[in-house]
Amino acid sequence: MGLERDLARGRALQRTTPVVEAAPETGPCELAAAFLGAVYSPELALYPYSTRLDGDSYVSTFADARAKRYTINSLLGLREAALSPEAPSVLAAVDDQIDAFRSRRGTPDNPGDRGLLLVLLAHRGDRDEITRGVSDVAACADARLNVQELAWMLWGASAAARTGAASAEPLARSLAASLLTRHLDPRAALARHAQKGYRRGVVSFGSSVYFLRALYEYGSTFQHDRSLDLFDRGVQAMIDIQGPLGEWPWLIDVASGAVVDPYPIFAVHQDSMAMLFLHPALDRDAPRAAEAIARSVAWMAGENEVATPMIRREPVVAYRSLERRDRAPRMRRYMRALRGPAKVKGWRHAVVRINRECRSYHLGWILYVWSSRAPVWSVDGVERRPDVAEAVG
Repeated sequence: MGLERDLARGRALQRTTPVVEAAPETGPCELAAAFLGAVYSPELALYPYSTRLDGDSYVSTFADARAKRYTINSLLGLREAALSPEAPSVLAAVDDQIDAFRSRRGTPDNPGDRGLLLVLLAHRGDRDEITRGVSDVAACADARLNVQELAWMLWGASAAARTGAASAEPLARSLAASLLTRHLDPRAALARHAQKGYRRGVVSFGSSVYFLRALYEYGSTFQHDRSLDLFDRGVQAMIDIQGPLGEWPWLIDVASGAVVDPYPIFAVHQDSMAMLFLHPALDRDAPRAAEAIARSVAWMAGENEVATPMIRREPVVAYRSLERRDRAPRMRRYMRALRGPAKVKGWRHAVVRINRECRSYHLGWILYVWSSRAPVWSVDGVERRPDVAEAVG
């Protein structure tokens, strides 16, 4: 029921659609919804893996298995945005897309994707499909998992437990025990990405985001004080390494919490994924959380090393990252990981370029983290809100 079958049948996994443009002052959530509406493929029941601008068109590709993951991400954000009582038809349309995705794509193969899908199913609240989703996650609980996969599974099990699914609580407790014993160095504030190999000593910003979110979801669902204490500690460790322009680094040394390699600097980290831990931290009155949010989104609005907004209205698009102008970037990143932590003061010395690709999950996360909150930022700059006014001066 995957993309491989569509490839075998010769179905087009590239789609060209007209661009959409937005009026001045259109906010980030409206931009995200407009973009996703333009690139969705009803024939494939998928949001794209990647989209690029070509003149007046979006050229989207679905020819990557991660399109399924990105579709779950996008649907989660769209459903969060559609919860407004004023938009019942929008909610119904999103649920129709969820049904189409599940009918066409079945159960994801990746354990982490099953966990994220369970978050989506818990959001929808149908008891039978939540129970099946818990079983699908439980079937992978003993697999060899990296920290992102395990974190998404724990997040899903915790969300399912809050709906009253009886089988979710023992699963969540088992997954939490695995996360805290296999991936967490007691001396460190962040988790290892993997238990073996060169990635054992380093972790990405993205994996750390999901680790912290899982701690928060589990700790708040089951009043697990240790998880919440680890969450608070991890948040402060992350804020410690936020860059001079509010940027979030890519690779982090687990033992010291220091930056191994700041690049690429991903736009999705700046405007949405960081909020997966910073918004709960703000709600818990964490020190420096408000300032970290303001600096993070200001980077998106152009307060970055290329002085360029990373999300546009004409046409609507969100760029992927700032990346080094490296040859063989993966090999060079591997060598930097072996060398160990870098100095933050060197961040701005790299020669960088904008990766103008757009990934659909980025827009999904924007919708998920900002739809239920009054925005503190706009495409053109930071807007003041009482809980950030003092922090940003």
